[in-house]
Amino acid sequence: MGKMFLVGAVELTADGHPRRIRMEHILDQSSKTLHGFIDRAVEPSAHIITDGWLGYENPPSNTHRASVVTGRRAHDILPWVHRVFSNLKRWAKGVFHSLRKRHLQRYLDDFMFCWNRRRHMHGAFDTLDGIGIHLSPATNRDFVDQRV
Repeated sequence: MGKMFLVGAVELTADGHPRRIRMEHILDQSSKTLHGFIDRAVEPSAHIITDGWLGYENPPSNTHRASVVTGRRAHDILPWVHRVFSNLKRWAKGVFHSLRKRHLQRYLDDFMFCWNRRRHMHGAFDTLDGIGIHLSPATNRDFVDQRV
């Protein structure tokens, strides 16, 4: 099956607490791919802090600070990104027992939906209701074949 590459971003409040997350399944770790994710997921004026991977260098519309992880614990340098990915792994093992590459972006979309609405459950249900009202019925095969 091979490796499944993911990229993620955590938006922080002024006092350093997490707000929203964005995650994507990516095919490689090249600068072009990572900069494309940054363009889609991050405000142009936002300051980015990364783990020092060379692919993140010189994002087109953002200031950037690389925090090289070598010799240090990842959760000390990027605590919220580390927590998000740890929670994703625990969630995937507990809910699905494993992930399939074919459906990876859907898993990520579900995880992001839950995370981004974790403190606003009423709003999450309203959103789901609103989406559901406008959809036609779907079978399990529709979901597996990604027709919906």
